[in-house]
Amino acid sequence: MAESGENPSAAGAEGLCLGEWTRSLDERYRLSLPAELVEVIKDEAAECVLAKERPGCVSLWNPTDWKASLADGVSLVANKVQSGRLSGRLTELQMLGRLLSTRHRTVPIAGRGRIAVPESFRDFLEVEPGGSLMIVGAAVCVEIWHPRRWSEHIGDHMPEFRELFDQLAG
Repeated sequence: MAESGENPSAAGAEGLCLGEWTRSLDERYRLSLPAELVEVIKDEAAECVLAKERPGCVSLWNPTDWKASLADGVSLVANKVQSGRLSGRLTELQMLGRLLSTRHRTVPIAGRGRIAVPESFRDFLEVEPGGSLMIVGAAVCVEIWHPRRWSEHIGDHMPEFRELFDQLAG
């Protein structure tokens, strides 16, 4: 598997997942993650949560963090449904249910920090065996990007960097 763009000093800096790496998907649809990022996203069972974000991008989360966040949101929605506050919003609730049903999956992290990317997630990433992917630290999670989608995304948002940094750091 190709490994380039190593940036180990940035990963985990100040408690944030940071850095950018290029990796290849092997013939068995496995992807090797940088060791320093694996430590942030894996739980005691050596698993992580893979979540669809936007076409060409999926994210990896620590299962404990993911489940807590998801449980809070689902509980709020369920309470609103039970209290009748979402009556008349059946279409939106169905859409939410569909997205929740397909959005994420827990995957094991094997030796050398490898994950096997499930088929629907490969389709979402638009990648075939041997294809390159970008591994990006996204502060609170790790993202996997199709290189073209990553280039488009970062190109669209880099001009906003200074303002965003100042807002969040100020």
